[in-house]
Amino acid sequence: MGKLHKFEQGLSHPLFSIVGRRIILLMVLLSGVFTIMTTLLQLSWDYEEAFNNVDKRQYEIKNVHADLLASSLWVFDLVSAQNRLNGLVNLPYIDYLSIEFDEVVLDAGQPNTQSTVTSETVLTYVHPDTERRIELGVLKIESDTQKIYDVLLQQFLVTLLLNGVKTLIVCALILWVFHQSVSQRVFAIAKHLRQFDPLAPTHEPLNLKHRKFIMEKNDELDWLADETNKITLRISNLYQNIILEQQRLADFTNAASDWLWETDATQRLTFCSEAMQSALAISIEPPTKIKAVPALIHCASLLNKMDACENFTMCEEQITLDGNTYYFVFQGVAHFNHQGFVGFRGTAIDITELKQTQFELEKLNQTLEATVETRTQDLEHSMAHLKAAQNQLVESEKLAALGRLVAGVAHEVNTPLGIAVTANSVIKEAVSRLNTAFEQQTLTSQQYTEWMQQITDGTGMLENNLNRAARLIRDFKQTAVDQVSESRSQFRPVQTLDALVGSLHPETKKVPVTPVVEGDAELLMNSLPGVLTQVISNLVMNSVRHAFEGVSNPNIHIKVIDHNNEVDIVYTDNGVGVPPDLHQRIFEPFYTSKRGKGGSGLGLNLVFNLVYQKLQGQLKFDSDVNQGVAVTLTLPKFLQASPHLEDTETKNGGAVNE
Repeated sequence: MGKLHKFEQGLSHPLFSIVGRRIILLMVLLSGVFTIMTTLLQLSWDYEEAFNNVDKRQYEIKNVHADLLASSLWVFDLVSAQNRLNGLVNLPYIDYLSIEFDEVVLDAGQPNTQSTVTSETVLTYVHPDTERRIELGVLKIESDTQKIYDVLLQQFLVTLLLNGVKTLIVCALILWVFHQSVSQRVFAIAKHLRQFDPLAPTHEPLNLKHRKFIMEKNDELDWLADETNKITLRISNLYQNIILEQQRLADFTNAASDWLWETDATQRLTFCSEAMQSALAISIEPPTKIKAVPALIHCASLLNKMDACENFTMCEEQITLDGNTYYFVFQGVAHFNHQGFVGFRGTAIDITELKQTQFELEKLNQTLEATVETRTQDLEHSMAHLKAAQNQLVESEKLAALGRLVAGVAHEVNTPLGIAVTANSVIKEAVSRLNTAFEQQTLTSQQYTEWMQQITDGTGMLENNLNRAARLIRDFKQTAVDQVSESRSQFRPVQTLDALVGSLHPETKKVPVTPVVEGDAELLMNSLPGVLTQVISNLVMNSVRHAFEGVSNPNIHIKVIDHNNEVDIVYTDNGVGVPPDLHQRIFEPFYTSKRGKGGSGLGLNLVFNLVYQKLQGQLKFDSDVNQGVAVTLTLPKFLQASPHLEDTETKNGGAVNE
C-alpha cells in the first residue's frame, strides 16, 4: 500500500490516521499507568484507614466498655454482661467478642478461623472503698479482615472501570478533534507539495479549511501553510534564477577570452568554449581527444597530469598558434562517482603578456643587481658607523651614570664619617680632661660620671655611624660588582634589589622617593644578577628623571613573584605616565623627552635589549597619562646556557653568589 493511499485513508476516517493512532495509543498507555498508580495509591490510603478504624474500635472497647463489663462480672450479673457483648458485637469492624470468667465463657458473634485482627485485655475491677484492683477475666476481641479486603477490592475494580471508560471517551474525542484540526490539514499541505511544479508559470497558494470551536485561526499549521507558500514561491524564483544563470553562464563562456573545457573519462572534449575551438581549430562534434589536437601534442606536462586523473593547477605550457608562440596556464578538477573517474573540468588562461613582462623584468633585474650590491655596501658601512656611535653613547651613558652614582654615594658616606670624626673629637677631649684631673688628683665623682657619659655617648655615636658607612660601602660595592660582571650565578633577587635600592639612595632622595621591594626573600635564581640590577637601576633612574614632576606623593614599588620555572618582577610607579601612542617609541634608541637636558634616550632601549638578549625574558609595558607605569619582567628562574654566557663564566671562574 502506497503512502498516498494511506494518507487518503487517514483523511476519510480518524482510525486510519497513523499519527492519531500513535497519539491515542500513547495516551491510553499513559492514562492507564496513571490510573492504576492513582487507584493503587487510593487503595493504600483506604487500606490504612480501614485498619486504623479496626484499631480505634478495639481500643474503644478495651478502654471504654471493659470497665462496664468488669462491673457486671463483679456482681455476677452475667445476663447484663452478655447483653453488653451482644450490643458491642454490632459495632463496625467488630465480629467476635468473648470473656473467660471463672471457667465461664461468654461470647457474641461468630469466631473467624482465617484472617483476623485479634486483641486481648484483662478485665479489672477497682474496689471503690479500698481502690484495690481485682482481675476478673480476659476479654478477647476479633475483627474479620477478609471483609475489609473484599470491600477494598470492590472499590478498586469500580474505580478502575470508571477511569477506563472515562479514558476511552476522552481519547475518542481527542482522536476526532486531532483528525479534524491536524490530520486533514497536514494531508492538504502534503497534497499541495506533491502537486507543486516549480516550472509552472502560475501557482495557486495553499488555503487551509477551518472549523469553528475546533481550531483557531493563525495556529501552527496555518503558519506552516504560510511558510509552505513562501517556500514554493522562493523555489519558483530560484528555478527562474537558475535558468537565467545558465543562460548568462553560456553567454560568458562564449564571450570569455580564457579557455573553458571539459572531458570525459577517455579524455575526449565534451565541452569547449568558442574561443578555444576557434584558436585550436577543433570541433566537439564528434568529441576530439586531447592527445589528438595538433597544437597540444607537445604539451607533455599537461598530458601527464591528465593521465594521472587527479586535480592539477598552474600547469604552464607553450603553444604555437598560426606561427606565433603563446603561453597558457592550465588547471583542471577531476570528477569521480561511485564507478570511478568520470572526467575533467578546467580552464586555460593566456599569460603571454605576463610572460613577456617577466622576461623584461629578468633583464632589468640583472642590471639592477650591481646597483643593489653597491647600495648594500654603502648601507653596511653606514650601519657599522651607527652601531659604533650607539655603542659609544651607551658606554658614555654607563660612565655618566656610574659617576653620578659614585658622587652620590661619596656624599652619603661623608655624612656618617663626619659625625664619626666629631664623636672621636668629643671622646678625645673627654679623655684628656679625665687624665688631667686624675693626674692632678682633682677628679670628683660628678666629673668622672659626666665625662664617662660623654665618652660612652661618643663611642656609641662613633660605632653607629661607622657601621652605617660600612653598610653603604658594602651595598655600593655589591652593586658596582654586579653591574660590571655578567657572570651567571645563583642569587636571591629580593636581597640583590634591596642592596641596589640602598645604593641608589643618593639619586632617589632628590625626588624624594624610596623604592619598596617585596617578595620571598629566600627565592633563588640562577641568572645574571649584574644585568638584572642594571635593568632595575635604569627603570628607577627613568622614573626619577621623568615620572614625578608635579606628583605630591611619589612612590616606586618592586614586587618579585615566583611562578615555578619563571619569576615575574613587577615594577610600578605613580608618576605622570606615558601616552598610549608613545608605548612603542620609548624603547627606541635615542628617543627621549629630555633632549638637551642630560637625557640620551638609551636607558629604556638598554632595558629592552638586556631583558630579551641577556636575561632571555619578556617585557610587558602598560601606562596611561597620570596613571603611572607598570613594567612586568618575566624571566626564567634558571637561565639557559649560551655560548656567550659559557665564555663569560669560564673567564670569571664560574662564581656563585647568594
